[in-house]
Amino acid sequence: MMKELTDLRIELSKALQQLAQLSDAADSMSAEEYEKQYEALSDRIGALNQQIEEHLNANSGQREQREKVPLKNTKDSAQSNRAISQLIITPLNPPRNSVVGICSATFYNALTVNGITINVNRNNEIYVRMPQKRTQQGRYIDVAHPLTREGRENINHTILSAFRQGVNRQRFEVAVPLSVAAQNSVKYPPEYGNSLARMDLVVNDMVVHNAKIIRGKNGEPHLVMPTYKSKDGEYVSICNPANKKAFAVFSEKAMEEFNTEYHYFTLDDSTVAELSENGVKAEVHQIAGDSNVVKVKPADVEKVNAIINPTQNLAPKA
Repeated sequence: MMKELTDLRIELSKALQQLAQLSDAADSMSAEEYEKQYEALSDRIGALNQQIEEHLNANSGQREQREKVPLKNTKDSAQSNRAISQLIITPLNPPRNSVVGICSATFYNALTVNGITINVNRNNEIYVRMPQKRTQQGRYIDVAHPLTREGRENINHTILSAFRQGVNRQRFEVAVPLSVAAQNSVKYPPEYGNSLARMDLVVNDMVVHNAKIIRGKNGEPHLVMPTYKSKDGEYVSICNPANKKAFAVFSEKAMEEFNTEYHYFTLDDSTVAELSENGVKAEVHQIAGDSNVVKVKPADVEKVNAIINPTQNLAPKA
């Protein structure tokens, strides 16, 4: 059984690598061809995960646990999990450097994040690290992460509680409605070729950075989830839609963001504060002193102009 389990994990690794290579080759494919191959690989990955789960359950004799079943160790038990719908943990024995476990977590039955690690520090304390990439400046940044401290604590407690108890696979009932948005889009100049834009995808309180819009060979733009080159020179897929429905929602929101023609203003700090007070949602980038470049949607332009030039909106005297 152990040999079969190892083979399954190798197949899963290859399938994830193929998914990353598919994303890298997206600019030479039509949107229909890309989606067809993406769905086939996603189904393959799901089937492999299911087979791995069956082996793990048969080997450990542990039944799949759900959120409503209390964890055995009350001291280390997770807070009520509100985000992770499925968790897969692969313990590393012996550890690799400071990494003692690798996780794949699906959030809100929609977003799967691979490459989450369980690390041990010098004091022999374990902690969770979200997947990271190295920037051109040499800094490491999270590829996907929760937006709130509460969200991060929830992830830490859920993963560490399962790891301490030796539970390699768990499913949770997550009743939170799915909310997806795309934001912070940056459109590339023509010299970038078929790479059209990058943006962030926000799935409830999780954010995925550097999702891209790529032009396929038929000229149609479509969404590509972020992939990164590993130290071995291979492309690794870190974040993926968990199913076809999620992929469709992510694509719809990404294309809405890509097709939105934003308006830009240069405003001082006090005017930016007024925008917030009047309910205008804006993306703000400080450029010098109290001067800011402010990005707003077309629907808010009239309101911004009214704040900038209030006298122009006064009714004429009779």
